[in-house]
Amino acid sequence: MISDSQIFIVVDIEADGPAVGLNSMLSFAAVATTTKEELSHFYHKLKALPDASPDPVVTEWWSKYPEAYKEATTNPEPPERVMTDFYNWVVGLGREAIFVSNPISIDYTFVSWYLFRFAPGNPFKNEKNSIRALDLKSYVAGKYGLPFDKARRVHWPEKITKNMPAHTHSALDDAAGYAVVLRNLIAMGDESDL
Repeated sequence: MISDSQIFIVVDIEADGPAVGLNSMLSFAAVATTTKEELSHFYHKLKALPDASPDPVVTEWWSKYPEAYKEATTNPEPPERVMTDFYNWVVGLGREAIFVSNPISIDYTFVSWYLFRFAPGNPFKNEKNSIRALDLKSYVAGKYGLPFDKARRVHWPEKITKNMPAHTHSALDDAAGYAVVLRNLIAMGDESDL
């Protein structure tokens, strides 16, 4: 699935709304993994963007998860520092990085925007300026021939989620869990029956 010169970076973010720039990324985690094992991880919390504001619907959603919200917002750091450290961490792995998340539409959008705004660049771009990214939901839908809505995490079969830690809405827990799912999917090879 990947060459020896590549590495998967499984990312999960927590935010105060769905629209990057209008809303802020609160925390994010990344797990560097091969097809067999986790190698390293990165986790930080970020100060809110000065011109952004929390989305009321997402604020209401967070009220159901007060411990996770506290974890995501305690001791935030300046985005410039966090994103530069993240860029350096990815580059320091010495391999071509492939961004993996669930859902990629939210996680990659936030991380990419923050990288372009606050870091030296985006380490997930190749020499042709294309993005190296993998959406877990699409992977599951394609592998098992599922309708897209049935490929959500809550519908994944146990063999995909075996050894996956509980989904807590803490970015580090959730990124580590999605890394387990990715490794499980890869280990199944061409198997396609649920």
